[in-house]
Amino acid sequence: MIKLGIIGQPLPIISHLPAPDHLSEITWTGFFSANAYEPEDPVSFMPQAENAESLIENADALIIAEDKSEYYNLAVTALKHARHLFLPVTLVQTTAEANKLIKLANEANVILKVHMPGIFPADFKKQFAFNGDIWLIELHHYANITEENPGQRLFYNLLYNLDFILGMTRSNVVSMKATGLNMLSPGVDIVNTRIDFDNGCSATVTCNCASVKDEHVGTIVLKDKIMRIDFIREDAVVWNIMQSDQINGTITTDKLSLQHGNDLTASLLSFITQLNDKNRTLANPEDGFKSFILTTRIMDRVNKNTVRSA
Repeated sequence: MIKLGIIGQPLPIISHLPAPDHLSEITWTGFFSANAYEPEDPVSFMPQAENAESLIENADALIIAEDKSEYYNLAVTALKHARHLFLPVTLVQTTAEANKLIKLANEANVILKVHMPGIFPADFKKQFAFNGDIWLIELHHYANITEENPGQRLFYNLLYNLDFILGMTRSNVVSMKATGLNMLSPGVDIVNTRIDFDNGCSATVTCNCASVKDEHVGTIVLKDKIMRIDFIREDAVVWNIMQSDQINGTITTDKLSLQHGNDLTASLLSFITQLNDKNRTLANPEDGFKSFILTTRIMDRVNKNTVRSA
């Protein structure tokens, strides 16, 4: 049996999992929360630990349920004790923090799974055989003006778009260019970046947090089709290009309606499946942080070379 504990309030995590008796080979050790109060709706099958150290000591694996800054140190402690770990990408703030977790996971030879909220349905790639044969990706993400930390919002919007691109291309970055613009806030409001991959694909992303309305669209160009996606409306148009011996090929059009799946549920079940796998093959912990590290590189470059508006 795998002994699994939760750091943070357990209910948001439990609500994304099947009933406890459906989780084979899992025993809940308990949870620890830095909040002084008890949860409003106690979890009957999961005791509350007196301190984080005892929870880490008695567990084989841990789920970090919240991105509180103090929980990063507990993630470090858990990995130093060779505990498998599931955490949200928002728990880390710098590349140095991400690299430290990667290093510790590699040294301990444990699973380090990072949850990244997706921007597109998980079943999207199942509908098309991309096979890495993507020539061009263009994404435009315009977010409505907000007074709540536009710099952080811009970072995460760029992060989620880059995670989508890296998941689609499944290739290595060979070059990157990025520019930024200051429109309204003291920091950067708009970022545009171009990324070239070693499989020949190029991707461009524009993220704008100084817009009067929300808009999130993208274009994916493959050898035999062009896809136009609306991430907010959750629909897409696909132009299928049929090659022929004639001068002009034939183009057919498909319209798709796609819905977001539950990203957290899928990630948690994947983590638990790995824990239950007797012939466990550990994933590279670097994989979960690739988009975070790339986003940090882009924003560091942009913040040094931002064009200031007049």
